[in-house]
Amino acid sequence: MPWTSTVRDRTLIVTFPKWYRVLSWAPLGGGTVEARTILNHQVDIHEHPPLEPEIYLRNLARRLDMPFPVVGLMTGVSMERLVRKVGQHAGLTIECFATVGLSNALAAGDPATYEEHLGTINLIVVVSRPLTPPAMIEAVQLVTEAKTAALIDAAIRSTVSDTVATGTGTDCIALACPGGAPAYRYCGKHTKLGELIGRGVSEAMREGIRKATTV
Repeated sequence: MPWTSTVRDRTLIVTFPKWYRVLSWAPLGGGTVEARTILNHQVDIHEHPPLEPEIYLRNLARRLDMPFPVVGLMTGVSMERLVRKVGQHAGLTIECFATVGLSNALAAGDPATYEEHLGTINLIVVVSRPLTPPAMIEAVQLVTEAKTAALIDAAIRSTVSDTVATGTGTDCIALACPGGAPAYRYCGKHTKLGELIGRGVSEAMREGIRKATTV
């Protein structure tokens, strides 16, 4: 794989050999950006960061000497519960990094709550080949579907209603791929790329749920 990953100071660090396109709603570097690094940092659940998440994560990236630009996620889940899954086919590689926390499990449409818990599902999916912007959006849809299907299969319940959870209140997905052409134009369920992403996320979620429910 052209990218590298390591865990250091309670932080998963995924580093790319050049700028990759990243689509996410991460606290640091959210939106559609070009980045050299994605991080997923485990915060101390007994403390609240003294700074806004964006500032806190930017300072962390500088302290850890990460290549900028950086996309940064936060979680209360221990990096000991990090799950990695790789899928490959005919020169195409995808890797899914998952941290699964369920203490903030909610269902879409639940009553809005003002108290946030630190249980979060963070999914970072990296694809080895370029994708068009529509294909990146479609890939995020597949990641979301696979995540929700795993929660339904495991009968994870919302913490505020009697509904099966579809996620948590603070989930984040980051999808990354190199720039350039040729690019995959589609990423639906009829494509091998879609199959690899769906399978990788499903497997990562199932293992992450097992770890979250046996601690």
